[in-house]
Amino acid sequence: MSETRRCFTTLSFYDQKGIEKKLEQMAAQGWMIEQPGGLLWSYRKIRPQRLRFAVTYFPDASEFDPSPSQRQLIKEDFCAQDGWKLAARWDAMQIFYTDRADAVPIDTDPVAQVETIHRTMSKRVLTAQLLSLALYLFILVSQLRQLWRNPVDYLSTPSYMFSLPLWLLLVVFPVYELIHYFLWHRRAKRAAEQGVFLPVHSNQPLGWCLLTVAVLLLILSLSGSVRKFLFLAVWLAVIVAVGLLGRRLSRWLKKRGVSRRVNQAATMGCILLLTVVGLAGITAGILTGLLSFGDSCQPVGSYQWGNITLDIYDDPIPLTVEDLVETDTQYSKEADCQETFLLSRCEYEQRPLFNQEERDYQLSYTVTDVKLPFLHDLVVQSLLEEHQDEIIDDYVFVDHYEPIDAALWGAQAAYQVYRDDGPRDTYLICWESRMVELTFYWTPTPEQIRTAAELLGG
Repeated sequence: MSETRRCFTTLSFYDQKGIEKKLEQMAAQGWMIEQPGGLLWSYRKIRPQRLRFAVTYFPDASEFDPSPSQRQLIKEDFCAQDGWKLAARWDAMQIFYTDRADAVPIDTDPVAQVETIHRTMSKRVLTAQLLSLALYLFILVSQLRQLWRNPVDYLSTPSYMFSLPLWLLLVVFPVYELIHYFLWHRRAKRAAEQGVFLPVHSNQPLGWCLLTVAVLLLILSLSGSVRKFLFLAVWLAVIVAVGLLGRRLSRWLKKRGVSRRVNQAATMGCILLLTVVGLAGITAGILTGLLSFGDSCQPVGSYQWGNITLDIYDDPIPLTVEDLVETDTQYSKEADCQETFLLSRCEYEQRPLFNQEERDYQLSYTVTDVKLPFLHDLVVQSLLEEHQDEIIDDYVFVDHYEPIDAALWGAQAAYQVYRDDGPRDTYLICWESRMVELTFYWTPTPEQIRTAAELLGG
């Protein structure tokens, strides 16, 4: 049986009573805290026994200190005289334990306790939480702006749609923690003035619930994409590697007695350098095709065009040039589909190879299926707004949809793009739950339009 054990812990840094209760339960099971920190706390095996734990804080201490300060050592000596043994240190936190039921409590002044916790939180936790919250809010606002600009693409792409509640969750949790702490601090100050220490309690079930939901949303955002999972695995590996190497460097410098400032500067510099190297490696992987944000089409062959080698694709597509005209031209056909429980959106393109003599016929179209009827009008309006006139220096660059007769398409509504020189062979066709954006690279005949409508109308 292993002599060490690592356990997830979602207790807040300042939840003294919660941490003490957790450590007492672990000791009763035969595990003594060895190294607290983050979500994973490590324990070493001991004889199961009933122990009392006390969590105290020393605001001026730091994870980068080469050794405890003289004031810390004096406090530890006083604690030892009262039967309290030091179990572990974590940044400004000190954890003591005793097997004496009559041991005098370490902290007896409620006012000093509240002030110590607040000073520790201000230096070690609150600033980091506020910075994280600012970052999460910035990303959340960016996601909302992207949703506003292109709702169809956003709501049909799992990595976008499920990332929105994920970032919202990441914003809500620190906001909850901050509000919870400041409310406690206000109540605790009033209680301390009456000679009573009011402990703060973190909501551990809520922490586990939020962590589970966050992981679920992350999995859903990558659903159906092996390459996205691979990209995430590589990205997480880089983050973990940078964190572990930075932590090892900090500990190595501590053992050699390096000062706090030098240790902190060297560790932060190392983390920054490793992060840059990791990002450079990921960027190189993307540029070389080893990594990708999504699952790209797989070529079935290649051909030469001058000094360039180009890929040939043969993805299944619902409407082909051959369905509309007779041609001996060789084509490359590509399909790219995204789907959520709200929308599905597939982009198709059939283009002739560049080395073909006849290149008169080419197709590109996007098929959007609406799964919830209330989204119908939103999707149509969003697609119509993809083409809008633009005014520059009082000159209007015409580029918009105009309604046309939908009877030929057998649809509920149909639109055609108009530009400065008149109508283009680009259409938006709307059925009950399907919208198709279709571009012919030639002027289609009525018969070709009817055939395209039959094959794309669903």
